[in-house]
Amino acid sequence: MIYKRVAARLRAQDWVAITIELAIVVVGVFLGTQANNWNQARIDRASASEYRREIIDDLKDNEADLETRQAYYREVRRHAVAALAAIEAPSPQLAEPFLIDAYQASQVWLRPLVRTGYDEMIGAGFSGGIGNRESRLRLSAYYTQMGQIDSNATSTTSYRERLRHAMPYVVQLAVQHSCGDQVTTLPGGSLVSVLPPSCTLELNRKMVELAVSRLQAAKLNEDLTRHIGDIDQRLAGFERVGRLAHENRLHLQQMESR
Repeated sequence: MIYKRVAARLRAQDWVAITIELAIVVVGVFLGTQANNWNQARIDRASASEYRREIIDDLKDNEADLETRQAYYREVRRHAVAALAAIEAPSPQLAEPFLIDAYQASQVWLRPLVRTGYDEMIGAGFSGGIGNRESRLRLSAYYTQMGQIDSNATSTTSYRERLRHAMPYVVQLAVQHSCGDQVTTLPGGSLVSVLPPSCTLELNRKMVELAVSRLQAAKLNEDLTRHIGDIDQRLAGFERVGRLAHENRLHLQQMESR
């Protein structure tokens, strides 16, 4: 309708009215554009807040997960050191405790860390809206470190393979039954494992002697030494990434509370 009025004004050469009509059109377009921009900005702020909350929840899970992993691998390391000391003793008297230590030293936690919120944000192409440049750099550094940790945490050493080839299956079943992982679930759905601080197998003497003989013949001390070094690297990585998870969570929570 307004375009018909402008055409009529032009034919009548009513320049004042034409100017007013055009001004109304320009202002209307401007206000419409601004309204769209404001609405999009509101949607973007809501999306950013939702992604931040999801990432904060993931980081909380990561902190708890990494803290539990450290406890788990400290226990694995304790068994590994005890098994190595028993093997390398001048006159080794190896019995059931050695079998437990040797097997528990081969235990691993192979599950990757949770990163759902961050991956969803990247997949949606929304990384630029999550915060300022510092926030984006913090998250990028953290998830890069996480990738390295996942790669290391989901690998195994030769000790685990050789130990489980050499140890009689009956003994392995006994350790799994009496000394196996105790698994619980975090609020976010991640699984965490704990090794029991002590356990007994109640194997008969002949089976213990057979298992000890086979492990001695396998000469596992060099592989076990390398395995302990690998555990040390994992523990250092878990501590480092756990600290980054904590720092990133606090940073995002501060942004969310503004």
